Amino acid sequence: MAVRSPGRRERARARQKALRARAERLSERAQEERSRHASVDAIFDVVDRDGQVGGGIIAGALAYRLFFWSLPFALVLVAGLGVAADANSTSPEKAAEALGMAGLISNSVATAAKSSTRWYALLVGVPLVLFATRSLLRVMIGTHRLVWVDLRTRAPKPTPAATLRLLVLILGFFALTAGAGAARAASPGPGVLVSVILVAPYAGVWLLVSLRLPHAVASWTDLIPGALLFGVGIEVVQLLSAYVLAPYSIEKAGTYGALGTAAALLLGLFLVARLMVAAAVLNAALWERQGPRRGERSTE
Repeated sequence: MAVRSPGRRERARARQKALRARAERLSERAQEERSRHASVDAIFDVVDRDGQVGGGIIAGALAYRLFFWSLPFALVLVAGLGVAADANSTSPEKAAEALGMAGLISNSVATAAKSSTRWYALLVGVPLVLFATRSLLRVMIGTHRLVWVDLRTRAPKPTPAATLRLLVLILGFFALTAGAGAARAASPGPGVLVSVILVAPYAGVWLLVSLRLPHAVASWTDLIPGALLFGVGIEVVQLLSAYVLAPYSIEKAGTYGALGTAAALLLGLFLVARLMVAAAVLNAALWERQGPRRGERSTE
């Protein structure tokens, strides 16, 4: 008597059952390791907190603001590069390379430099950058209040002084990025070393930004883990943009046109925003694990 082989449905159910059993074993093992090792327990706390506050959703909203901030900033940048090219009698492309600009905005720089209205674009773009920076700061304050569950009435306000401070820090960040890009273009080997060294300045910039955002009653030392995460992560994003996103978007420009460039830019901005949220989540989760020391600070 012939034995009937299992059908497609039975095989699918068997695979699903095996995967479910494997997932349950991995979950049990993870819980055991969590009870044994404080580091594993801390990782679970960070992941749990990110899920509770909706880290991915918050990052999407923050990326949206970053995108609209980048529009007037790019307008000022390309107009300024065009003016600098005229002053130095060099091509806009060379001016861009000297500042480490390449890939996604090189064509925009060349186009803007040929326009006779770039001075008007510069005059209009500067006020728009200030307005967009204030809007970005407002969203960053709200994001950190949600992550830190900071319900204090005296939350930081997006004042003109705070807006200018944030803009200066952002410009400092782009100056560091331009220096790293120029170093990589001049010599790939030392350029990579410069990129690694810049992790510390990137972390320092984000630490200064974090100090001006809601963080309950945590001290500046409690914000160092998130700053280090941001410093390392932003360098990875920079390298990903320079060697993957920008070349791919330029290569596919003939196929997808402006949509391909916009998609690459939005993906890069989402990664940056996700990194910002992750840094805040890490700091908040680790700070709450301090328990008694946190209570002592609250009573001071």
